Amino acid sequence: MNDSLRVGIIGLGWAGTVHARTVKEMDGLSLAGVMDPSPERRASTVGAPAVATVEELLRLGVDYCVVAAPTRHHEDIGLQLAKVRVPALIEKPLAHDLRSATRLVDAFEEADVVSAVGHTERHSPAVREMRRLLTEEDFGPIYQITTRRQGPFPARIQDVGVVRDLAIHDIDLIRWLTGDSIHQVSANVGAVSGRGTEDLATVLCRLTHGGLATLDTNWVSPRKERQVTVYTERGCLVADALAGTVTHYLNGAHAHGNRPDGSFPGSSSGLVITYPAQGELPFAAEHRAMRDTLLGQMGPLVTLREGAAAVAVTEAILASARTGTPVTIDNP
Repeated sequence: MNDSLRVGIIGLGWAGTVHARTVKEMDGLSLAGVMDPSPERRASTVGAPAVATVEELLRLGVDYCVVAAPTRHHEDIGLQLAKVRVPALIEKPLAHDLRSATRLVDAFEEADVVSAVGHTERHSPAVREMRRLLTEEDFGPIYQITTRRQGPFPARIQDVGVVRDLAIHDIDLIRWLTGDSIHQVSANVGAVSGRGTEDLATVLCRLTHGGLATLDTNWVSPRKERQVTVYTERGCLVADALAGTVTHYLNGAHAHGNRPDGSFPGSSSGLVITYPAQGELPFAAEHRAMRDTLLGQMGPLVTLREGAAAVAVTEAILASARTGTPVTIDNP
């Protein structure tokens, strides 16, 4: 494709370097330049201009920017981009608190410019296959959803704890998979690394329309897990993002139909069906969505409003853990 969209990357930590590599490999995109205040990181960049400020990056000419700087800088950088009407893909979490996230939502909506949040787990092939099954087939009502997201300690994460770094993925997935919002949370967190932020969390959630959800997350485990389980009338679906599969454990009792009064038929073991999940890598999928949207084809972007809703839930989780009481979330 000759008329490639020019992409700028802001921040050259782990996420920024993955974004840069992804852009270089995608049709229809080219890497216009990268920005990082660190001379060492700029010196390690190959194949694109490397600059020290956002202003210098914008002067290179960009069609959209990726904001992969530390979370505390997302608001300032995002507002700067919105002011000059440059589309932005902002890494999750959208901002370090709900006030900042709301200001970003307002700024990009008022500028009427394309924007998205980098909730990459929506683009996991296994999770996308799970949503396709839930959307296209009749599984009956969703009763409960559980998530497990854990792995080794990430020294690269310095400015947020595990709730805003890992649990926020599953907060977004719960809303996306169920079509419902988290209404109330009761949470406990623990800190073992001595960094001043939480390293593990267990969260109980009630959804707006009565469903239940639980989130278990930590970054102190040598074993990496990325699983989402959805319990429905027709059995449970398990998406394993690492294995790239979705497994349906059918409710054998449902094979005999509902009771005459239409109530729940009970549950028993049934067939087990595993669906392989195939698709492009999540970072590539979200850049494809940005590219297609900017070209007028409306890719599946995660909106800033959705990103702000996830930030609101993380604030409620941390408040619940602090006070030891359930916290209710006002959803729009």
